[in-house]
Amino acid sequence: MILVVGGTGRLGRAVVPLLLAAGQQVRIMARGKSQPFPQKMGDGVELLRGDLGSDADCRQAVAGCTGVVFTASGFGIKDSNPRAVDRDGAIRLVRAAAAAGVRHVVMMSMPGAAAEGSIDFLRCKAAAEDAVRASGMDWTIVRIGALLEQRLEIMRAPLESKGKVPVFGSGSAPVTYTSVRDAAAVVVRALHDPALRNRVIEWGSETLTANEVADALLARAGHGSVQRIPAAAVRVLSVVARPFSPFLARIAGAAGWEDSGAAAFQLGPGRAEFPDIPVTGLQQVLEASGAPGALT
Repeated sequence: MILVVGGTGRLGRAVVPLLLAAGQQVRIMARGKSQPFPQKMGDGVELLRGDLGSDADCRQAVAGCTGVVFTASGFGIKDSNPRAVDRDGAIRLVRAAAAAGVRHVVMMSMPGAAAEGSIDFLRCKAAAEDAVRASGMDWTIVRIGALLEQRLEIMRAPLESKGKVPVFGSGSAPVTYTSVRDAAAVVVRALHDPALRNRVIEWGSETLTANEVADALLARAGHGSVQRIPAAAVRVLSVVARPFSPFLARIAGAAGWEDSGAAAFQLGPGRAEFPDIPVTGLQQVLEASGAPGALT
């Protein structure tokens, strides 16, 4: 049995069918709040409504599992807190897994994760990575860039409603994105390939600027324009929004971090080592998405 934590989220929903296709039984742990909790996902899938803030829920989730995939994140959810999910929740789940005799944990993280990271999310991910390394279990840390499908959805929504594609800062800084499809393939590979055991792998699909992403969306839509939010306004927002909207403040902080160029990383090493893992770029995602709102 493989536990997928956050299995109703964007990445979890892509991982589960790949595991099933590989003959694995899957247990999904999710709150059922930020994303609908399905009544049934097919044979071989067990659904568990649980909270990472609960020791009892974490113990129940890992019971009888040989592997754990942690895809949950509180960063992009308005009513959530990355410290509670990506740091404290991850650490709580890892400790429960180690106590239950789980053999292997795959932890999703991101390039730049470090105790002294420039944004809090990077520091949260670093703490989760440290917990995995110290757990005594086999582990794989998969560092991915911003999910390409999610970014397109965020930028597409105001284009559909207001005819504007938002671009924070200059829009000229390179950002390495990872497609959900590619990230899911790396996760499933990590569960059975000894070459990915007890190591960190960084996996990106394509490096683009925000201007390039915006231009691609506008070209596909055939209408609209770019709405620029100046870098100075982004910096101010990351501070002044904290008391009334921590969500908005962390989004602005991440936008400023990306605009500094720190969100780009090298694609070559992972591709050279694992050339059979798929690489899905911007145009492929746009073509696959079809009608507006179809991004997954």
